[in-house]
Amino acid sequence: MIRTLVLAGKHNVPALDPWLEYLGRTGEVAVELVTETEPLTKLDDFDVVVAHAPSGHLSPTEEAGLCNFVTAGGGFVGLHCTSERWAPGRQYREMMGGGPDGHLPRMELVADVRSFSHDITRRVPENLRLQDSCFGQAELAADAEVLLSTTWRSREVPVAYARSHGAGRVFYCGLGETVDTYSSDVMQGLLYRAVRHVAGRDERRAIGVGLLGFGAIGREHTRAISRVPGLELTAVCDRSSERLAAALADGAEPALLSDVELLLGHSDVDLVVVSTPPNTHAELAQRALEAGKHVVVEKPFCLSADEADRLVATAERVGRVLTVYQNRRWDQDFLALMGLVRSGQLGEVFRVEAFVGGFDHPCHFWHSDREVSGGVIYDWGAHYLDWILQLLPGTVVRVDASSQNRVWHDVTNDDQFEIRLRFENGAEASFLHSDIAAARKPKWYVLGTKGAAVGHWRDAVLSSLGPNGLLEQHLPVSDLPCDLHVLRPAGQGLSHDEKLALPPVPEAAFYRNLAGHLLAREPLEVTPEFARRNIQVMETALRAAESGMAQTVRI
Repeated sequence: MIRTLVLAGKHNVPALDPWLEYLGRTGEVAVELVTETEPLTKLDDFDVVVAHAPSGHLSPTEEAGLCNFVTAGGGFVGLHCTSERWAPGRQYREMMGGGPDGHLPRMELVADVRSFSHDITRRVPENLRLQDSCFGQAELAADAEVLLSTTWRSREVPVAYARSHGAGRVFYCGLGETVDTYSSDVMQGLLYRAVRHVAGRDERRAIGVGLLGFGAIGREHTRAISRVPGLELTAVCDRSSERLAAALADGAEPALLSDVELLLGHSDVDLVVVSTPPNTHAELAQRALEAGKHVVVEKPFCLSADEADRLVATAERVGRVLTVYQNRRWDQDFLALMGLVRSGQLGEVFRVEAFVGGFDHPCHFWHSDREVSGGVIYDWGAHYLDWILQLLPGTVVRVDASSQNRVWHDVTNDDQFEIRLRFENGAEASFLHSDIAAARKPKWYVLGTKGAAVGHWRDAVLSSLGPNGLLEQHLPVSDLPCDLHVLRPAGQGLSHDEKLALPPVPEAAFYRNLAGHLLAREPLEVTPEFARRNIQVMETALRAAESGMAQTVRI
């Protein structure tokens, strides 16, 4: 546990609250929050001091207390205006290796990453865009490593840097005036890693990853892994020599294995990604955990709540991380919708309807074989229910479902499946997956007490000129972000209709979060307990559809 004294002016504490809550979720940092500088005179009980300084300078005794603490091996993180307020102290300036260089006003500030090798910034996107003000630093010491910088009137301004001082370490970040900055998941992780760094908690260099199964989504996994510092693809296992050869297409040089036991016994494999058909997930994930590996399971997690319970219990017993590849949590339209709901702009959300499908023959692979896939609901339903259970996080008390099998009789999956959920607070949700829908419903239809959101499917066509004229390829609408509209009451039964701008796609976000969790104990986004809840809803829905009776539950 990193014992951390957080010193902030009273007016700064509300802005810091989201980050302090994040630190609590890591389970790695014990925070004592103070609003006066006097505790700096006695820091024996702490490993790190974080300062978002109140007004005024440090007294000589306080300055000596802080600087002696760092010289002796302690860590210091300075935020925003701290260095400007404490710069008059000669000892403080010497410790920080620089002095203040002006105040950039609040604006959209673009901070570019200058070091992708440092623990603090190695998994940060290339640049951060924040509505914030910033205090720059001038005349940095030669050993100061600039981690973030921005441009101000044609000159580069350091935004964040790290250096050693005596036996200790310091980090300074000139950002941090607004609550939005401390609410940013990127900044929360960056500042947490700064606390770890100055406390001397260095990351290991890489987690070795073994991919078990190289099917249609294999390249998505290998490309994402290759883009995440801290992860290294060390082995691929598949029974097909052709698929093993395909695993080398992106320039990686993993060991190519045809036997599961060789993968599980491989000394350079710390993490196994189970990317095989769903009916094998539980057995293979169990074997990997028992072999002492961390495990990622492709969605769906497994096919029953009992299987999920056994996997969760095993992971806890052997002390390994278990998660599910719910990569679509970072889809642009879902991120926008989730942000809209969390902001309260829709009021209390009481109804969510979701749809995917069209009128087209399902694929001929195992996805359409109920014995292998678990049924059509375990396909897109694994993503949509994961979304719905985040939008409506309350307890599910009733599950109803129905299915249709009317057209595509050459596959064993249903043509259509609908789930209807009721929550303890009275909210309702439904999800319809149909392969016999000649008219598509909106992807999203969300009602709240202050407004609504509707996600309209987007059509996209790739056009090229061939020898016989124009060639057009229609892209699958299910893989495209929808056009998301928010509607707000305008009086007299009318509504304002605003099309939302979608956020940029965060690159390899699932694996970046997983690497952060394994290497720095950052909070895991997709917990096995949440994934287990998803499986229980789908399993209950199958019982409801087969029996024709709604199921009373507490999920």
